[in-house]
Amino acid sequence: MTNKFILETPKLQTLRLKYSSALLTLIFWIIWFYLWVPLITIAGWWFQIRFFQKELIMVEGFEAFIQALPTFIGTTLALTGTLALWALYNFSRFKGMDRRKPLAPIQKSDFLQLLNISEAELDAAQSNKISTIVISEEGKITLQENKLDAIHSSLKAADEND
Repeated sequence: MTNKFILETPKLQTLRLKYSSALLTLIFWIIWFYLWVPLITIAGWWFQIRFFQKELIMVEGFEAFIQALPTFIGTTLALTGTLALWALYNFSRFKGMDRRKPLAPIQKSDFLQLLNISEAELDAAQSNKISTIVISEEGKITLQENKLDAIHSSLKAADEND
């Protein structure tokens, strides 16, 4: 389901924006593939189990593993402890804070200031079923009267005059 409040017109994007979007997409695809590296490694280990069995048991690599084990465990505990301390610090720092508060409702005056239009134009735009908003290259926002609504208004006025 698309959000009807988001303007999606890729054909109106500048060349720079198109290339930036494509570059970001490529970067995130690379990151996504990088996330599969542990599973590929596990598969490699699974298929190379005979090689590891030979190195550990037949060539007596098990003693080297036992010698490296204290360093490995110490490093793992240090990293785990650092992460736990960081999590505890963040928990105590942000405990009880609700940073996901809803936004305040937009007032009519805020809309008028943002769009730089008159109150009558805003009322007309809000009462229309379809409103056209034009954003210039300089960022100026203007409302165009919808042709369909203008036709309906003129027909309604003509009916009332009869």
